[in-house]
Amino acid sequence: MAEFTSDIKRPANPVILYLTIGVAAVAVAAVILIVRYQKNNPSKDAGAAPAVIPGMMLPGQPDFEAYKNKIRIEDVKASIGINFAGNRFASIEGIIDNEGSRKLEAVELHLTLYDVYDKKCKEVTKIALRPGGGINPAPMEPLEKRTFTVWIESIDQLWNPKRVEIEISGLKYQ
Repeated sequence: MAEFTSDIKRPANPVILYLTIGVAAVAVAAVILIVRYQKNNPSKDAGAAPAVIPGMMLPGQPDFEAYKNKIRIEDVKASIGINFAGNRFASIEGIIDNEGSRKLEAVELHLTLYDVYDKKCKEVTKIALRPGGGINPAPMEPLEKRTFTVWIESIDQLWNPKRVEIEISGLKYQ
């Protein structure tokens, strides 16, 4: 013969129940705060618009066209790398030469990258010299040369680092 016995089920421990409810409430509050923060503070990387520098002169303005001819971009070298996430990026280095008579505060560059078949694969606008930024935050003095480096994320696999077009698309000087 078989004997059946029933176990008495004890009620769940109230400490574990309260702890579980507390952790769930903290997680929900954290998600709500993160979503609210992201709505109020959009990412700087979102979209293709470059950072805005007050007083930047753009193409078409007479002062821009006059001083643009006194700025030289020299010794440009492009290389490709892979970050820890496995994404490809481009590093473009060169020298900005201020051949003019004014202090140069900011230089914005428009870069066009081509693939191995000479087709455009990416166009970006980057700030190579920014006021108060970088290793040397002081404005460039007249006749000064300074190195710059810009990075471009998400590069096409067929990108040709030997063909990069650079055009000055913004200036700020004193």
